Amino acid sequence: MRYQINGYTDMYTVIANERKIGGAIEAAQVRLRTGEIFANAVLTRLEMSGAHFCSIGFVTEEGKRLIVHVDDISMIADARHVNVCELTNECMRAEKCADRLKRLKRLCELNEGSCTPTFQEEALLLAEDIGLDEARGHVDLSFLPQAEKARVVRIA
Repeated sequence: MRYQINGYTDMYTVIANERKIGGAIEAAQVRLRTGEIFANAVLTRLEMSGAHFCSIGFVTEEGKRLIVHVDDISMIADARHVNVCELTNECMRAEKCADRLKRLKRLCELNEGSCTPTFQEEALLLAEDIGLDEARGHVDLSFLPQAEKARVVRIA
């Protein structure tokens, strides 16, 4: 888990900057005023009208896409920003992983032979978002710096 979401402003920031920071917002539960409850909903849109939030779009575990006015939401429980590979919602994990993997492949294709720090940062972000093992299974990531293993030093 990257961090806990504390309100609509946090949600909006993560969704608006999804490409730069990666991950997704998953709520353990979204309850509507009508009493309907959706577990493991992944928030995909948060729209504003002027300075006010007006609607939220999310995807249920069954893959159903809903757009709900903020006044119709009774509760959003345990919303958190997580890596795509950590999503509990299987439907959205598969969709977002495929999207990120497609972008990673295209990025590597466009930067073949050129290994700039900016390219490495973006590729690493995408690979960590998908899961390094999953990404390495589809794309050659040998250009990424290897994480140094912690050295154990005995003093006494």
